[in-house]
Amino acid sequence: MKKILLFGFDTLPEILEVRTAAAPFGAEVAAVGRADRGKPLGVLAGLDDPAAAPAAAGTGTGRMLVLCGLEEELDALLPALARAGAGGCLKAVLTRHNRTWSADRLYGELEREHRAIRRQLGR
Repeated sequence: MKKILLFGFDTLPEILEVRTAAAPFGAEVAAVGRADRGKPLGVLAGLDDPAAAPAAAGTGTGRMLVLCGLEEELDALLPALARAGAGGCLKAVLTRHNRTWSADRLYGELEREHRAIRRQLGR
C-alpha cells in the first residue's frame, strides 16, 4: 500500500497538486482533517484497526506529509512533491515505531529535530 497522508493542506488546489505529483508513483493521497490528528498514524494510513487504537483530540495546525510504503521511491518522489508546492513542510516515513503515534506527536518530534539541526548549523 502506497499512501501519502497530508496534514494542514486545507485547499483543494494544493491537495490536487500533491495528488498529481504522487500519481506516477502509484500513491494514494489522503488529506487528514484537524479533528483526526489525534488518531494513530497506522489507523489513518488504513493499516491498523480503528477500534483497537485509542484516539485523542487533534490540536495541531502545521503542514506535514507522512509517506507510507514509499521508501523505495523517495529519491524521485521528494523532488516531485517539492515541485508540487509541498517541499517546505515537514515530512516523515511511516515506520513500525511511529505508526502508533498521533500526527500531533510526530509533528512535535519533527519540529524538535529541525530546531536541533538548525542550532547545530548555527541558523
